[in-house]
Amino acid sequence: MVENLNELSKYLEYNQDNEKITVAVGMSGGVDSSAVAFLLKKQGYNIIGITMKHWSGMDEFAADSNSKTCCSLDDIHDAKRVCDDLGVPHYVVNLTEPFKEIVVDHFVEEYENGRTPNPCMVCNRHIKLGKLIEYGKKIGADYIATGHYAKILDGNLYMGDDPKKDQVYFLSQAKKEYVKHLMFPVGDLEKPQVRALAKHLGVRVYAKRDSQEVCFVEDGKLKEFLIEMSEGRVNKPGDIVKKDGTVLGRHNGLAFHTIGQRKGLGISHPTPLYVIKLDSKKNRVVVGDDDDLFKSELVADQVNLLAFDDIKKLDGLKCQAKTRSRDTMHICEVELIKDDKIRVRFTEDKVRAITPGQGVVLYNSEGMVLASAFIM
Repeated sequence: MVENLNELSKYLEYNQDNEKITVAVGMSGGVDSSAVAFLLKKQGYNIIGITMKHWSGMDEFAADSNSKTCCSLDDIHDAKRVCDDLGVPHYVVNLTEPFKEIVVDHFVEEYENGRTPNPCMVCNRHIKLGKLIEYGKKIGADYIATGHYAKILDGNLYMGDDPKKDQVYFLSQAKKEYVKHLMFPVGDLEKPQVRALAKHLGVRVYAKRDSQEVCFVEDGKLKEFLIEMSEGRVNKPGDIVKKDGTVLGRHNGLAFHTIGQRKGLGISHPTPLYVIKLDSKKNRVVVGDDDDLFKSELVADQVNLLAFDDIKKLDGLKCQAKTRSRDTMHICEVELIKDDKIRVRFTEDKVRAITPGQGVVLYNSEGMVLASAFIM
C-alpha cells in the first residue's frame, strides 16, 4: 500500500497557483467524487461541493429502506459530511422535476416502444453535465469536476485508464461546448488506486460500494417500476415467434425482454433460442439462434459531435466503435445517411446483440471520443 501511495504522490502535490481557480465538484456521496474533492483541495484549488437531487422515487420504492434512489438522502448526507470534513461549502440542487421529465419519462417511453434505453447517456447530457455546469458557473466556478473515469486532453474527451470502467461511453452525449469546463481528476487512475488514496486522505466513504447503473430503479424491481410508471401500459401481451413467424408462446410485454436474452422466455425448444428482435409494430418477440445476434452494421440517430464541428466529416470515416460500455472496440466505417442519421459498418468482425436504444460511440485509435449516437 505504501509503495502504491508513493507512486501516486503527484496527486497529492500542492500548487499555489491553483488557489486562483474555483472548482465545483459534483458530489454523489460516493468514493470517487469524494476523493476528487479531497485531491483537489490538497492540490490547492478553491472547492465547492454540489449535489444534485435527481429522483426521490415512487412512494412505495422510496419508503423501502433498501431502495436505491438517485442521490438518496443518505447520499446527500454523505456528500455534506465530506464537504464539512474539508471545510468547504456544499449546495444541494433539486432537479427532481427535469430529471423526471427528461430521463425517467424517456426511459419508460423507450421500453414501451420495444427499445432498451441508456438513461445514463441521457442524464449526463442534460442533467449531470448540463444542469451541473450551468449551476456551477452561476455560483462562480471556473471548472466543474466529477469522479468519472475519463480524461480531457487538448480539449477532447478520452477514455480513462481503468480498463474495467469506460465511463466516457456514458459521457459521449455531452455537448461539445461543455467539455472545456470539465475536469476529471481521477481519469488516469484505476478504482483500487482511488480507494487507496481516499483511505490515505481520510475520506469517510472510501469503502462505500459502487452505485448501480440505473440509479433510480431498485435492483430486481425493473418490471414493477415500468408497470407503475407506465400505468400498466407495458403489460401488453403478444406472441413469441421464430424468424419464419412460427408462434412458440406468449410474452407479457416487450418491455420485459431485451436483445440477446435467453432465459425467462417461458418457451421450450430443442435448441437454445435468443431474443433477436423486438417488433413493436406487431408486438412480437422474435427469437432465433445465437448466430442471428451477430450483425455487420447498424443505423443510429441523434448524433452528437465531439471531435468535429460538421457532421459531414463523419461520412467515410474509418474509426472504432462500441455498442455498450463493456464491449470491445470494433473497427468500422461510418456512412452519413441524413443530417442526423448514420450507418456504422463493422469491417473486421460482426457485433453481437446490437440493441436499439443503446448508444454507439465512435473512438479514434487513441481512445478519443469522436461522436456518439443512439442505435435505431
